[in-house]
Parts: sequence; C-alpha cells; structure tokens
Amino acid sequence: MADEIQTPPRTGVWSVDTRRWVILGLSVAGVWIAYSIRETLTPLIIALLLTYLLNPLVCWIQRRARVSRLLSAAVVYLALIAILATGIAILAPILFRQVVSFATGLDKILLQISTAAKALPWLDALGVPSDSAVLADQLRAELASFASAAPRLLAGVASGAFSLVFILVLSFYLLKDAERIEQNLERAIPAEYRDEAHRIKTELNDIWSSFLRGQVLLAIIIGTVTTIVLWILGVRNALLLGLLAGLLEVVPNIGPIIAMVPAALIAFFQGSLNLPVENTTFAIIVIVAYFLIQQLENHLLVPNILGSSVNLPAVVILFGAFAGASLAGVLGIFLAAPMLATARLFGGFVFRKLLEPRGAG
Repeated sequence: MADEIQTPPRTGVWSVDTRRWVILGLSVAGVWIAYSIRETLTPLIIALLLTYLLNPLVCWIQRRARVSRLLSAAVVYLALIAILATGIAILAPILFRQVVSFATGLDKILLQISTAAKALPWLDALGVPSDSAVLADQLRAELASFASAAPRLLAGVASGAFSLVFILVLSFYLLKDAERIEQNLERAIPAEYRDEAHRIKTELNDIWSSFLRGQVLLAIIIGTVTTIVLWILGVRNALLLGLLAGLLEVVPNIGPIIAMVPAALIAFFQGSLNLPVENTTFAIIVIVAYFLIQQLENHLLVPNILGSSVNLPAVVILFGAFAGASLAGVLGIFLAAPMLATARLFGGFVFRKLLEPRGAG
C-alpha cells in the first residue's frame, strides 16, 4: 500500500491582537531594513522606475514580434545603451566646451557686476562686497576648496559609474521577470481581496504611468525647446542652459523660474551672439522667451501629457517637493507628486475600511 501523502496539521487562527503585533513587527523590520540599505536604496528605486518605464515597450515588442520576453528585453536594453553612449559621445564635448567658455568669461562678468554694484553704495552696508577684486578672491577660495575635494569627486564619479551598471543590470533582470513577479504577487493575495487589489493596482498604474512617463517626456521637450530657442537668440551656453531647464522640470512651479535666472544673467552681462541689441534689451527678450515657453508648457504640454495624473493642489506638490528634497535629494523632488497621490489613494482606502460597517461587502 502506497504511503499516503501527509498534510501538515492546520494551525489555529491568529487573534486580532496577534495580527496587530505581526503587522507592527513587520513594519518596524521594514523600516530598519530600509535604513540599513539606505546607501543602495536610491539605485534600487531608479532601477524599479526604469523597469516600469520600459516594461510597456518590452511587452509591445514581445507581442508584435512574437519573441521571448528575454529577447525582447535584450533588444530594448541594447537600444537604450546605444542611445546613452551616442548621447554622451555627442553632448559631452559640447557641454565641456560651454563650461570652459563660461569659466573664461567669468572675470568679465565679475567686473561688470562690480561696476553695477558700485552704483549701489548701500550694498557695502549689508556686507555685500562691491569690489571685483574681493569677488574674485572669494571665487578663487571657492575654487580652491573645490580642488581640495577633487579626490572625493573622483571617488563619487567612480561610485556613480558603478551605480549606473548596478541600475542597468538590476532593471534588466526585473524587466525580464516582470510578468512572473506580477503573477506571484497576485497569487499571494487572498481570493476575497483580489478585486479590491486589482482596483487599487489600476488606480496606481494611472497615477504612475501618466506622471512618470509624462514627466520624462515633458523634461525632454522643454529642454530641447529651450536649447533651440536660446541658440536662435544667441545666448551663450545654450545647451547647458537647456539641460538645466529640462532637469528643473522636476521642481514644480518654481523650477522654470530658477532655470531662467542664469540665462537672464548671461544675456545681460554677455549679450547676444546673433541679435544686434543692447544687453538689457536682450535680457528682457530672454525673460520673455522663457515666459512664452512656460505658457506653452502650462496650456498645451501639461494638459495633454500629464493631464490629471496626480490631481493635487500646487501648494501641496510644492510642499512635498521640499520635503522630498530633504529626504532623498533630486529623486525625492521628482517622486514627490506621485508619492503624495499614492498616499492619498491608500489613505482613502484605509479610511473607507475603518468606517465600513461590520458585515458589509
């Protein structure tokens, strides 16, 4: 007689207090683990975001070309690496030349600032130096401190290169196994909760898909448009300023204003390479150009690209951006809006469950 398969004995059902303690313990353990791996947390988050961004493209290639998911992911990553390498090879020398050009014209800018400051004697009373020599000495001191930090900077570059490799490798494996991971997570949810979990997943996907992909596209468009407009107007370092404008798109409301300030200063002190206008007039033209780009963004690009993906008041997003900056730097600023929208979604779900009468559902 064949041995009968022994089934494990059924354990007792956990009490409410036991469940609360387990949830509390898991929460504390999760916070402790996150704190322990905080150095690698940022690359891990970026890898997850990259996986989320590329997953629709991998699925589309897999479906249209009828190939395995591994081959589809490999094709996407080879294309991504080729684009990154080409972009670095083309843009890096231009950016380097523009940085050198800015440094070369720095003495002239300092002299013009000193001349303008001498017309405002009350600046000395406030402790603001109006002498270009003093300004130059302060600048040299800052450069000296920067030079002393060169070894740390080189170590940071090496660490950044390692992080980039780590992000690409991790996101590739996550992307390759994304379908399996999603299926395992769905099976782990009890059957009676799967409908609610599916609804929350759909709403989360609406938030993150619209915002994340839209924000990346918006930054690329604004950076490209700003670079082209500044190049046509004849603003020096147009590519550098356009890159800055694209990056500062992650800062809601005040990002475009911050990006405009260095462009206006360069226009005022260095003039135009293309337009035969006086520097003050040219600075006004540059400010107007930034204003028009901002109006294009607010009335055409944002409604069509981002839509109502987060649907939060601007003051809430701005507060979240400052809080995110203190917690995770640029990444915290970038993720502030979708994280707030996610917190609102889960907060609303928990609130409804707390007020739900017993026996409902």
